[in-house]
Amino acid sequence: MENRSRGNGLETFLEHWGFLLITLASIAVLQLVMFFLNLNGKPWIYFFVASVVILISGAAMIICAKIPVYRSGRFFTFGVKSVPEHLAGCYRWGWRAFLFGTTLALCLLLSRQ
Repeated sequence: MENRSRGNGLETFLEHWGFLLITLASIAVLQLVMFFLNLNGKPWIYFFVASVVILISGAAMIICAKIPVYRSGRFFTFGVKSVPEHLAGCYRWGWRAFLFGTTLALCLLLSRQ
């Protein structure tokens, strides 16, 4: 069946390069896991401090974006549509930073002391 006119070429790209992409992604993930497995000492402490700082800064951005919502008396609202439009970027970046800090903290659980 001809899909060339309806698709954007992703099927053909994955057909030819999919195995290579999966292999490279697997090697990258394996290297990252091995890095965190062998992490100890001062580098572990530095990553922990960075994780905590990123978590706190993400939470601060989320709270700063939500303050006008809290002042209006709405306490149980969720999502970007609950914050004012001019603070939506701060809210999104706060969640991105918070989730990155959480991921980094969870990766630190892989290490052995």
